[in-house]
Formats: sequence, structure tokens, C-alpha cells
Amino acid sequence: MPGRVRTRRQFALFATPTGRGQSGSLRLSFVANATSDPQVAVAYAISRKVGNAVVRNQIRRRLRALVDDLDPQPQPGNYLIRCGTETGKLSYAQLQHHLTEALGRSGAL
Repeated sequence: MPGRVRTRRQFALFATPTGRGQSGSLRLSFVANATSDPQVAVAYAISRKVGNAVVRNQIRRRLRALVDDLDPQPQPGNYLIRCGTETGKLSYAQLQHHLTEALGRSGAL
């Protein structure tokens, strides 16, 4: 189960990401761990333009479940997943497809 990106220092690392990927309305930034720490930490950026709080929380829960079930596991590091305005209209399968594509394009898989 991946951890969460919480500290200001962790978020500051996204200014110069190791990899970036996009698929559909999902954009992903990846920062590899400089140390041998095998931890994966994920942050989600979901704008109010996507929908109300219910929709945004549903997207966040779906993305957490998808990241937990990824096979193969992504590289250790910090991930920022940004959701565009069309993300609220995606089904679970479509969201899974776009997440996998974005991870592949970022070089994190």
C-alpha cells in the first residue's frame, strides 16, 4: 500500500520531476527516490472544476484502489496524479487504462 505525499519538501520535488506522463485527462509527475528507500508515495490533485466534493472523493478513492492493485509495482518514489475536468466522467475501467498509460509514459513502470 503506497504512502502519501505530505510534507512541503516532498511537494517541492515535483518542480523538477524525474518523469512525466499523460493519458486522457490524467497527468502524472514522478520523482525517483534518491536513497534506497523502497517506498511509494502518492498525492492527488483534483480541481473543483472536476465536480463537487462527492465526485472528487469518488475519483480519489478509485485512484487509490487502482494504485494499490498495480501490477507490476511502480518504481519507488513520489507520484503526483493530476485530474483534468473530464476525469469525473470516466468509468473505473477507463480510469485504470489512463492511469496505466500515464505511468508507462512517465517511465515509472
